[in-house]
Amino acid sequence: MTFRGGVIFKDLFLDALWAVLYFPLWWYGRGLKDTAIFCWTKIRSGWRSLALSILLVNFFKPMYGQSDVLAYILSIVTHFIQVFGRLILFFFWALFWILILFLWIIAPLYSLWELAV
Repeated sequence: MTFRGGVIFKDLFLDALWAVLYFPLWWYGRGLKDTAIFCWTKIRSGWRSLALSILLVNFFKPMYGQSDVLAYILSIVTHFIQVFGRLILFFFWALFWILILFLWIIAPLYSLWELAV
């Protein structure tokens, strides 16, 4: 059996050095792009899950097909409460995913700062 020092040097040191040097490029390149797409998908799915588009389209339509004045007033009040409550939920949902994206950007910089200080 022969000693292959070049292979060991490449496997242990050069590949590890490449991984360390490539990490910031990946983190702020493809990793950031994939994370931004993931967060945007989560925000869109939150909008769809809360059915805000449907509520906004049907905002002035009376419930249960009734067309008297009291039904219109009751429908508008009910729809307003529904839309307002769901918009608040959506706001916090979107804020959470924007915070996740912000943490993705800040995490390596913060860890470098903590190592330096």
